[in-house]
Amino acid sequence: MSIDLRQQRMVLIAVLLGIFVSHFTAGVMNVALPELMNVFQVGLGSIQWITVGYLLVIASFLPLMGKLGDRVGLRLIHNMGYLLFLISSILLALSPGFAVLLVLRVVQAIGAAMYQATNVAMIAVHFPKNKMGRALGLVSTAVALGAMSGPVIGGMVAEWLGWRWLFLIHVPVSIAGTFLAFRYIPKDAVAKTKEPFPLVSIMMFMLLIGSLIYGMSNGNQYGWLSAPTTLVLAGSVASLLVLTLWERRQQKPFLPLQTCKNPMVASGMAVTFASYAAANTTLAVTPFYLTGFQKMPTALAGYIMIAYPLVLALSGPMAGRLSDRYGPKRLTLAGLGLMGLGTLLFALFYEQSSLVLIAIMIGMVGAGMGLTASPNLSLIMKHVPAYESASISGMVGMIRNVGMVFGAAMGLGMLKGAGDGGQITDYSGGFALSAVVCLISVWIFLYGGRLARKEKQLLVERESA
Repeated sequence: MSIDLRQQRMVLIAVLLGIFVSHFTAGVMNVALPELMNVFQVGLGSIQWITVGYLLVIASFLPLMGKLGDRVGLRLIHNMGYLLFLISSILLALSPGFAVLLVLRVVQAIGAAMYQATNVAMIAVHFPKNKMGRALGLVSTAVALGAMSGPVIGGMVAEWLGWRWLFLIHVPVSIAGTFLAFRYIPKDAVAKTKEPFPLVSIMMFMLLIGSLIYGMSNGNQYGWLSAPTTLVLAGSVASLLVLTLWERRQQKPFLPLQTCKNPMVASGMAVTFASYAAANTTLAVTPFYLTGFQKMPTALAGYIMIAYPLVLALSGPMAGRLSDRYGPKRLTLAGLGLMGLGTLLFALFYEQSSLVLIAIMIGMVGAGMGLTASPNLSLIMKHVPAYESASISGMVGMIRNVGMVFGAAMGLGMLKGAGDGGQITDYSGGFALSAVVCLISVWIFLYGGRLARKEKQLLVERESA
């Protein structure tokens, strides 16, 4: 559907506010967990479900909400998600106890999944392809600003205003975003379908993603070879096998497998997973390195870590504009290379690094992510048909979240057991692993481009025959 320039801007602002709020609230919760643990008098194993459960629900529901968006309309799912997120945030602040808090946190996560699964799809549908990169570059900025401001503001709110304000502080922004979404996002022209809703596939997929993320999130706590971790991860593998067999028998599969066979879509999704895994491996290791090896105060370490989202916020829009002008492939490769170089320097020189060099290396990882994220996402969406835009958008969001969890688990796993008596003496493993992941993702991306060129050449030969 074609909309004028002013409405495009309003739609983009509505989408960006939601992206900002979702990452802002995640940062607020992460830093406020100790305060909530004291308020509700629960242990670490229980309080972590405020964040782990939130992530589990979002990742599990993203493909479902993407499918619903394609089926009943992007606007309906996105705006209802905004409304559900807003109402649940207010109710969370009124929670009488921890059990109610967890239930409402799940409701809030469902609302977040609804608008996260459809926001990129709306940009792909309502923006021309020569402006999509610029819009997606601003998405990276919104992500970075939310991630950067969440922990800082969350710490101040928890200390000065009390725990209830942790759930109210973002409500004005949510109200503004909800108003703009209902006011300016155009209604969808949804084609009626008699296809049965793929409920069985959806339930199996949610079981697969939920067990996978739960296993990876708790692998370090229980032990990677422990019975609980092994059982959960084995369950995720079994779910994958059953889902694959079931989907092959369906005329209209739940998963957009045909679109995912496109080499650029497949390699783009692999790069999404790898880049977020590599970045989060580094982000998980670096705080331990700064406070442990460098002996920095926690506050100073936090300020140093801001270099990542700050540079990401600056490089994202630039990458989007350059992607529209020169194409997304070069930007994606440059970003992966820069991220890999930054993590490699960390691995080689972490023992001799000065404060300035550490900030530069963290900034290189942030710049690499900024140069990779929006061009790669733009590349994926340019190869996706409009009727599957929300399904693929939800898939990409799910892959991004799984990559983040996997990266954090890898980073912390590389630290566990290093040194004697619990003292970590070698930090190079996590940084080196990030560099290797970036290198592998460069190969995957180049290989995908090669396959795409071959397919295009074969198509030309068939048409000329």
